[in-house]
Amino acid sequence: GSFLEEKAKHYFKQLTDAVCYLHELDIAHRDLKCENVFLMWNNQIKLGDFGFARSCVDCSGKKVLSDTFCGSAAYAAPEILKGISYDPKMYDMWALGCILYIMITASMPFDDTDVRKMIKTQLNGSIFTSLFLWTEHSMALKQLLNSLLEPDLNRRITIKGVKSHQWFQQ
Repeated sequence: GSFLEEKAKHYFKQLTDAVCYLHELDIAHRDLKCENVFLMWNNQIKLGDFGFARSCVDCSGKKVLSDTFCGSAAYAAPEILKGISYDPKMYDMWALGCILYIMITASMPFDDTDVRKMIKTQLNGSIFTSLFLWTEHSMALKQLLNSLLEPDLNRRITIKGVKSHQWFQQ
């Protein structure tokens, strides 16, 4: 089932701390999904499966884009599904949005049985028209999800933006 918002915040903060640590080291996970987030006996989150992780910079420190389709289609950002080069850190951000959505709703944000339809849904933001009329969740949570599941790479929130987001301050 889904988590209450406060419980989701507790777990999601730990997950964002782990991703922030990776991103500060210029490493992207590239396979963030619920199946790779482990809940330990003491209510602590552990992130696993680093098989697709990669450096985001070359040996001279220059930012490097990825071309490889990694991870699961259900968590894939629009740029991945379109087959264009992408910033792997921003792919992680999209996947974090999918995970948070699943924590709150106990359902997938996008139906991956039809990739074309999924891309269209992602690009027009139609996921938020019906499911986002929840009254039991805060506006800050909805804003954070909108920022994470933002199809425009230039407007998608970074990990530092997530960590300082007002949802965590409430």
